[in-house]
Amino acid sequence: MKKSPILLLAGCLLSAAMVSTSSAQVNARFYHPAPQKKGTPEMLAGQGTNINVVYHRCVWRIHPDSPSTFSPAKYLRGNVTTHFVTLQNNISQVTFDFNNVFTIDSVKYHGVKLPGANIVWNTSRILQLTFPSAIANTGTLDSLTIHYRGTPPAVSGQAIGYQRGGTSTNNYIYTLSESYEDRDWWPCKHDMTDKIDSMDIIVSVPSAFWVATNGKMTDSSVSGTSRIFKFKHRYPIASYLVSLGVAKYSRYYRSPVNINGTNVPVVYNIFPGKTQGKINSILNALDVSRTELVEFSNKYGDYPFKNEKHGYYEFGFGGGMEHQTFSGMGSSALTSWSVIAHELSHQWFGDKVTCSTWNDLWINEGFARYNETLAAELVSGLTNPITYRGSIKSAARSITTTPVYIANATSSNTIWTSNNETAIYERGCMVVSMLRTLLGDTRFFQACRDYLNDPTLSYRAAATADVERNYENQFGLDLSHFFNAWIYGYGNPAYTVNWSTTGNNITVQLNQTRSAGASVNYFPMPVVLRVANSNNSQNTTLIIYDRGDSVFIAGDGVGAATVGNTISFNLAFAPATVSFDPNNATMATGTTTQVPGFAGRSIETAEPKQELTTLYPNPTSDELIIQRTGGGLVSTVSFQDMNGKTVLTQQLTGPLEKINTSRLQSGTYLVSIIENGRLIRREKIIIQH
Repeated sequence: MKKSPILLLAGCLLSAAMVSTSSAQVNARFYHPAPQKKGTPEMLAGQGTNINVVYHRCVWRIHPDSPSTFSPAKYLRGNVTTHFVTLQNNISQVTFDFNNVFTIDSVKYHGVKLPGANIVWNTSRILQLTFPSAIANTGTLDSLTIHYRGTPPAVSGQAIGYQRGGTSTNNYIYTLSESYEDRDWWPCKHDMTDKIDSMDIIVSVPSAFWVATNGKMTDSSVSGTSRIFKFKHRYPIASYLVSLGVAKYSRYYRSPVNINGTNVPVVYNIFPGKTQGKINSILNALDVSRTELVEFSNKYGDYPFKNEKHGYYEFGFGGGMEHQTFSGMGSSALTSWSVIAHELSHQWFGDKVTCSTWNDLWINEGFARYNETLAAELVSGLTNPITYRGSIKSAARSITTTPVYIANATSSNTIWTSNNETAIYERGCMVVSMLRTLLGDTRFFQACRDYLNDPTLSYRAAATADVERNYENQFGLDLSHFFNAWIYGYGNPAYTVNWSTTGNNITVQLNQTRSAGASVNYFPMPVVLRVANSNNSQNTTLIIYDRGDSVFIAGDGVGAATVGNTISFNLAFAPATVSFDPNNATMATGTTTQVPGFAGRSIETAEPKQELTTLYPNPTSDELIIQRTGGGLVSTVSFQDMNGKTVLTQQLTGPLEKINTSRLQSGTYLVSIIENGRLIRREKIIIQH
């Protein structure tokens, strides 16, 4: 996501082509054959934790022009058939994320309507259905159909959902469900760790309108005054990425793009009423994505949805939204090179692999923001990537009290705050930039491909630990210190770099300070120095991983290490000038000063070193061991659940402590160690009983 419906005749039956099916027996062709990753119970964000959703058939009737005297504006009627596999024995009930503004006309199970008493709203956003008899065995494939009607909620802050916009000559319907608003217009299981394996989407609209949605269109037949659209989507998809756009679209079918032997259809749906000059500007801007489609595929692997389509459609939101295969774009975004690249990048980072919870939204947005700068590198004429990244770096450093990890992700309005957006987009982008700097291009892009093709993550969902694991494998050194500081901590580093030379040898000493109120006592990170000779005819870039206790040669994975903060290099020329982070690749600012007299000696900094703290085992069951060396030893450890609630606090007094976790529920917790009011370590721990 980028920052910045009425029936024709009330009470009419949908046409025969619109009638849904509900059967306990489902042909396997309806759902994706690959095994779907199922999250551990603590990762399940919404309802339906006792089922695995494998297929939806969504049937909707929408009329953007229908007058309010006929039925309410923005009215929606439809039915959703859900095919699922049971994950437990003796299931008697199932729940869906759904808003109770809708009227449930009926729920059909095995072709029979459930009694009204079996259809209950547990809360205003949870629909509970009770079966006539329990489903006995785990692994049973079953289905049901929910028929409903009503007017979806209005926009509420950052919660958008399903809305109507436009004018009398160009009314339109659009959806934007990130983060929790899928439930505001269709019954679903809102859980990124249980993606829908496959979907059919069928929409009936007045014949003057056109439908934009996910997947491949297989039919758009006219029936009387209506046109019925049918789409098939045969890739796993998170429920919030399911989308609809209904408008009197002008359609532009561009030449397909060949991705590794597959011709990918490219289509743009644009609101009517624009001048030809404006249309030409839009087409020229959007067509850059065709080049980026190839370039990103070369870097990250084939476009993830190449068997269906790539494209953009205009909608009522001001920015863009990465709806799978077909991104929604606000009017101004249609000519924005950065939004175009950003939403295309999301097809890999966010759609193919999706953050497993909204707390880790930085994974989606940080990589997509970074790929704007990559697009500027790979496609000429967009912008200067170094200058562009510099503006991102400045924005990232402008907030000093908000971490990349979102502690309170309970609603769209707690997620999409100004500070959170700056953290997940700008600071998240710079985290990715620093990973590329540490690993070097060959290893970085291999790590990206490893991550996207990881069999536990591909077309599934990932947490920060999954990112760390894949990039750590290519780097060759533990990156937990880096991720703990940059994802869960806040504040900014600055460097004073002293350097001295002897012949072609240069020795550099790194002295890091942190902004006031920083939550960590050291930021492990790459330090980038450009070294040149006296007439600038020869130069090289030195990349050093400063972990706080040691410094390492980096830039192509990890190389030689030196204890302390001083390291030497032999160059092919006599160094005369040193500049700090000239390509805006890291989160640090810095100054460099030539200080003769210490070349070849390791000089310890007066800055505090990172306390070495180990938490193990992870995952754990009844006991977590915390082992510490260095620093003060009187500290406090606290456990927070994924809703940000502190569930356990204990004082630490010695170098090795055993924490009893037997009373904590199975789940994922953030474990924080505080010393003298300062966060010195934060790590995600999984408890499994």
